[in-house]
Amino acid sequence: MLTSSGMTDIISFFVKWVRDASPSVWPRVIMTDHDQAQIAALKFVYPHSWIFLCTWHMLHAIQTHFVTNQFQALWDKIKAWVKTEDVAKFLKIWDEISSDPSVPQSIVKYLATEWLQVLHMWSKVARKNRSIYEEGDTNMLIKSYVFYLLA
Repeated sequence: MLTSSGMTDIISFFVKWVRDASPSVWPRVIMTDHDQAQIAALKFVYPHSWIFLCTWHMLHAIQTHFVTNQFQALWDKIKAWVKTEDVAKFLKIWDEISSDPSVPQSIVKYLATEWLQVLHMWSKVARKNRSIYEEGDTNMLIKSYVFYLLA
């Protein structure tokens, strides 16, 4: 799909076209980035599918909100926070990030409003004891599998 705009209705049109072309295929899990138009379209067309967020895209989005090499300790904590499967460690790292006076409050607010609100979509804490596709942290897994099938 190529589009000059990321509008939900355009994305929905394409996803409906794919769904209608393959009516027996109803994905259990869909992995995407944090694009709200994509997420809304996918929820509309596939209301019973789980929508997960790709870890790589998540970290990429976060790093656009501050200069990581100027806040290397914060960046290291964010990466550990995103990748941990341990609930206690997750909460401890978040407490360290959110209470550290050297961390810009704009970053804390961004993480709290954009990412904590959708924790179930990206956190490994929420993806335990699931299949490799459900536990996967990147949509590259599916891309590489499709490439393997086509090769």
